[in-house]
Amino acid sequence: MQCEHAKRAELSAYVDEALSPSDQQWWDRHLAQCSACRTALAGLQGLRASLRTHLPPREPSSAFRDEVRQLIRTQPVAPARRLAHWRGWELGLAASLLFGLGLGLGHVAGRSREDSMAAQVVAGHVRSLEVDHLVDVASSEHHVVKPWFAGKLDFSPPVPDLASAGYPLLGARVDYLSGRTVAALVYQRGPHRINLLIWPESRPTECRRDPPSVHQGFNLLHGNAGGMELWAVSDLNRADLETFVADWQREAAGAPCR
Repeated sequence: MQCEHAKRAELSAYVDEALSPSDQQWWDRHLAQCSACRTALAGLQGLRASLRTHLPPREPSSAFRDEVRQLIRTQPVAPARRLAHWRGWELGLAASLLFGLGLGLGHVAGRSREDSMAAQVVAGHVRSLEVDHLVDVASSEHHVVKPWFAGKLDFSPPVPDLASAGYPLLGARVDYLSGRTVAALVYQRGPHRINLLIWPESRPTECRRDPPSVHQGFNLLHGNAGGMELWAVSDLNRADLETFVADWQREAAGAPCR
């Protein structure tokens, strides 16, 4: 499926949340209906995450900033048309330059590590749905899925069976997140798919669950349980996703989490 909007520079600005509220809302609605644009969005998010991971987080020099300001001031565009003009290819070019030189790597927009992780989690979720790579091992049996990870990861992930709670297991795959391999467990709630990404905590802490968040139209939950850090992402409604994560944590940790 093709879409004329998929190649627009505005999509890059949407990823950076640099559009006006009305334009941002338009893209929210459009992405909910357009698989081609969701695929393009996942690609941009993956590029953005890679740049954040591999480029040094340094501030640009004052000379470079002056050159950018001068370039903007000397654009031969009438004031009344300036905003519309910068929503075109120049906005996309400017965004690419800023990323490539480290501007905005955690400084301009004040992005936290959690924000970057959320973007990567959503990008992976979208890719898994769009390219039909949801699972590498398809099974609803946790005693089939758990040993499948042996030799593929440097840890053994818990694989709770939540079918009785209304969240049957569909299978699993090995995924890549923020520079390391992680376990991706896939559960189902009606027509909705839930990607649960888990890996060992660097410093084991008390079982917890952060407040839910929304990123690019998907609900996310971050927390930990049983010595594992976790991210859950789905288009499932927030209440059901919270219930799922709470049930998963209880089974993985052997006790309810706060």
